[in-house]
Amino acid sequence: MSRKISSIVFGSLASKLVGLLREVLFAAWFGTGQTAAGFRIAQTAYLMPAQALIGDSLSAGLLPLYRKIKAEDEYHAKVLVLVAAVYGLVFSVVVSSLLYSFSHEIVGFMAPGVAPGAQALAAKLLKIMGLSTPFFILGGMLSYIEAAFGRFGAIAWRPMLLNIGSISGAAAAVYTHQDHWLATLVFASHFVFFLWTLVQLRRLGGVWPRGHIPLSLMAHMSGRFLVSIVPLLGLPLVAQINTLVERMVSSHLGTAIIPSVDYARFVSDTTVQLIAMPLGVLTMSLHGGSKSDDAKRHVTDMASTIMILAFPIAGFIALNAEPIVRVVFARGAFGEESVQTTQAVLQWMGGALGMTVTGYYLIKALNAQIRNLESFAITAIACAASILVNLTLWRSLGPPTVGLAVASYSAVVFTLCLIRLSLWRDLIPLGLWICAGLAVQALAGLALPGMGGMGAYGSLAGNALLSGALWCGLAYWVGPVRRAASPVLLRIPLLRTLFRERG
Repeated sequence: MSRKISSIVFGSLASKLVGLLREVLFAAWFGTGQTAAGFRIAQTAYLMPAQALIGDSLSAGLLPLYRKIKAEDEYHAKVLVLVAAVYGLVFSVVVSSLLYSFSHEIVGFMAPGVAPGAQALAAKLLKIMGLSTPFFILGGMLSYIEAAFGRFGAIAWRPMLLNIGSISGAAAAVYTHQDHWLATLVFASHFVFFLWTLVQLRRLGGVWPRGHIPLSLMAHMSGRFLVSIVPLLGLPLVAQINTLVERMVSSHLGTAIIPSVDYARFVSDTTVQLIAMPLGVLTMSLHGGSKSDDAKRHVTDMASTIMILAFPIAGFIALNAEPIVRVVFARGAFGEESVQTTQAVLQWMGGALGMTVTGYYLIKALNAQIRNLESFAITAIACAASILVNLTLWRSLGPPTVGLAVASYSAVVFTLCLIRLSLWRDLIPLGLWICAGLAVQALAGLALPGMGGMGAYGSLAGNALLSGALWCGLAYWVGPVRRAASPVLLRIPLLRTLFRERG
């Protein structure tokens, strides 16, 4: 793996450690009660439009295009950034106004089944969180522009700053008994991050054009930006509908399910952000706009490495969902009911993690090739599958429905991306060995609790040792597994010499 992503990996790891602290503290202070539910509902409502634009439309539509235009003419690239900032500002002001003016209606529509107290708190917090949308969108946009310079500091450390804001807000709310701090310090963290991105880009020479800008050039850059981003504008819509259905179903399953889903999602999202996100950014920054053979080899190699990392982790989480929840969250206000609802979601969500992480990266690979219509179509089909599972199974299946819906989404994205990128033939040998490894891992993991006398910590430790020994053995003896894992294993001092000898 390139050294260019080391800052992202390190920053993401540090951010996730702080994020883990955040989730542990939230679980201990608020459990899965009304305060936790109210905060999660408000957080989802303000993030839905903003995160969809930053996470998909701007990153996939702007970064490859900016890199391409910058190679042609740096001044034109700066005009492109100005055009994108204007569009982002207009969008964010409209969103902020709607969130502030209709907070009660939005919360009531999103979570009709939760308790009135949780709804009232969510509406109050949403008014404050919604005001951070302009800083969230513009700060995120500028962080992706920084990546085009080969600098990933803003992308790496953004989650850290936002997690610190969330922890500070929760602590202030607990010790002052004023719930507004949950949202106020989240707003403050977005504002500080926006200022930081401006300072970082100024050090790189700035990205804003100077002097008079011809209207014809503005119109031309606007046209190129819209051609790149319009195919992605459907993504916010389908993503919002999918998230909305998930929240509505969760609210009907019980107020406690809403925070339970987010606790489970934290465990799942950690792997995405540590593995797929930095590699996706690397692919877009190195091969944006390219469909060359080198670009395809790069994507194949990255997908192989991601699969050999993510699928064993998925197997481990699926086998150990309950002990993971007990070890990480079960303290303070997080009681037995919270454990059971959270592990029911995590078992399916975590079990699909191999497909989730690989599928996320492959969507970014499509975006890097500016095949945005294809990425939109795949995402729309996957969202439809997830919505179908949520709407048809929640009455009979209960809390596991939400996790199963996430798994169905991931399976669709993973499968269709392999087909559209023509990677499935190259990855078949590795995939067969991964399936065999997962089968052995499952048998060993299911047999371990039968040895008796093992608590949550003992069960996790035993399964971790078994899984590590199994997959290291496969990497040592099996060629396709070794080639996929070597970029990681060769960076571990104790294993470097051993695996180099195996070639």
